[in-house]
Amino acid sequence: MSHENSPTSALLDWAEAHGTLVSPNVQIYNDFLTGLSLRAVKDIPPSTKLVNCSYTTTLSYLNAIETVAQFERHSEPFSASFLEVLSVDNPNIIGHFFLIQQFLLKNRSFWWHYIRLLPQPNSADSLGLPVLWPEEDRRWLDGTNAEPPIKRRKELWEQEWQQGIVLLKKDFGGWADYTFPLYQWAASIFGSRSFRASLTLPEEIIVKSSSHRPEHLKLNLEHIKKDRFSILLPVTDIGNHDGINQVEWSPSPTHFGLINSQVILRGTQIYNYYGDKSNSELLVGYGFTLPGSEKDFVNLKLTPSPEAVRLRRSQTSHIVDSNQPEQEFMFHVMSHVEPVVFDKGLAELKFFSSGLIETMSCMVANKRERQYLLRNPGYSVEKDQEVFGGPLSRNILLVLRILHNKLQYELSRIVQLGASLGEPRNENQRTARDYRNRQMRVLQTAIHPISTRLQFLSSTSLLCHISQHSKGVAKNGSSPMQNFELISLEYAYAWLHQSYPELAFQVSRLISEDQEEPLPLNWAILVEDWNHTYWTVWLYILWMLRLQDKEGFQVRHPDFGTWMSAMDMAYDEVIATDPAAERLYADHHEGETIDFMIRNTTALPIPGPISRFRNFATYISEEETVFSNYKMQSGPQAGEIVGQKLLCIARMWPDFHHNLSRPWSIFLQSIG
Repeated sequence: MSHENSPTSALLDWAEAHGTLVSPNVQIYNDFLTGLSLRAVKDIPPSTKLVNCSYTTTLSYLNAIETVAQFERHSEPFSASFLEVLSVDNPNIIGHFFLIQQFLLKNRSFWWHYIRLLPQPNSADSLGLPVLWPEEDRRWLDGTNAEPPIKRRKELWEQEWQQGIVLLKKDFGGWADYTFPLYQWAASIFGSRSFRASLTLPEEIIVKSSSHRPEHLKLNLEHIKKDRFSILLPVTDIGNHDGINQVEWSPSPTHFGLINSQVILRGTQIYNYYGDKSNSELLVGYGFTLPGSEKDFVNLKLTPSPEAVRLRRSQTSHIVDSNQPEQEFMFHVMSHVEPVVFDKGLAELKFFSSGLIETMSCMVANKRERQYLLRNPGYSVEKDQEVFGGPLSRNILLVLRILHNKLQYELSRIVQLGASLGEPRNENQRTARDYRNRQMRVLQTAIHPISTRLQFLSSTSLLCHISQHSKGVAKNGSSPMQNFELISLEYAYAWLHQSYPELAFQVSRLISEDQEEPLPLNWAILVEDWNHTYWTVWLYILWMLRLQDKEGFQVRHPDFGTWMSAMDMAYDEVIATDPAAERLYADHHEGETIDFMIRNTTALPIPGPISRFRNFATYISEEETVFSNYKMQSGPQAGEIVGQKLLCIARMWPDFHHNLSRPWSIFLQSIG
């Protein structure tokens, strides 16, 4: 092995003197791009121990508390109160202060040959971490995934430093030298170079070494299992990261070994592996990104309600990492996936990490959909090739619309916040611009297929398909609308005009008089304020028509009939468990208009308890519609996109056992 400068030579001599060895086929050198690095001076076969780091040379919280024989302090101890208080929940803070202490000791520190080769506190550029960038550079990350963790990191470090310094100043000389800038430096060093305790330390050496200690001095093993502190491994930490895992970490009772799993060719750089990290994580934590798009992710954090959390956790597909509970509802958008094919399920969902769509589905589920998910814990909306057409049709449409809006918002925020940045003037800004562009590409890639899907659903002319509800739909079609349909108010009343013209004319005339609007009705205007009201009226009429001749209605309108039966069963289940749910879902003005329409539609039979049908119709209008953009098909605004409530009609329903002893079924039987 060879090396190029005296500080590096001194580091290796010190390391070797204390049991840390580097393979003779490994060279430490200064790379133009990656700085201090490792490379092979000869071809290195697999299973070679590249670096074998003795625990006696490591630096961490363990040295500060000196409860384990191999982790000596080599310096003045911190006060007992400082160690005891922070050891309960914040061992990492002790480790940071310990590194500051060793830096302040300079050449009197046991670790001086290691510390002087680290990026120094007075040179933030050498660390390269965005959290330490000047404000004019950091602004280039505004709006991206990197912005929130950078802000949180800075705030957290200040809180940690305050916790530590308050305790230190009580009875430790020289406490004033432990400044916040030094704490930022120490935290940055640990954050960018250290190794996780759980993957580095064999539990047996901790248990064996501390077993003879008094109880209050024993190391809390949970700190290791939960990675509440990390460890600096001199020399081993020189290895950089290229995103490819070709090494193994091998802890033993005395050493931590870095071993290659593949042949390393002569002259090539030797890389460590920091984990499966996205470019966002790499930039925030280490100050660099990897080329290519495989690691370009955009994070999406969801905040489901307690009810949605319980529903999601009831599903067999939901897995929580007990070591990272805060990541339970953190997901990411990817850019490297297969092309979208509409006739093979929702291929656009491949842009999102597993669990995102399932969680959003739980968040937007109505009462019927929650019941379905609770009855079917193994069901996965992400894997359902026929999700459009089944019980979750409305649900997945709403998920896609909300997701589309969220992605559009994130994209527009990056664009808007970057509009005034101009051209980059230094390396930090060039790195940030490249990262911004990558984030935008990920979002644009994911938005496009969702936009295409939503646009298709909202622009297909349904007026030409009205007759399908009178004769059913062919079962061998391949259209995504084959088993699912979005119905606008415009369409619903056009269907009524075609199927029941006399009734439809009377209803339209009543609406015209009530709203003081001329005939034919301009639905683009009416949907602005009367969505819910006229959906309720139409749904009430639909059920009254079926009440007149249920068998004939089913023959004439099989798709509506099947869907209506499913709605009856769902409502039955809801009011059986929650009788209070059988109420009016409308405000005072809506209720007055609904009652006016019902009383004056003389072409319909009026069963005695009309309020129950009215309440039922308001419930279906409330629960089974989705607000979405839709292209108007007729009238002055034909061709324009207008936001409105759309009714979701699915044609495929699982076989449920209909309990006829429930309240809604009993009511229907009593009048039918």
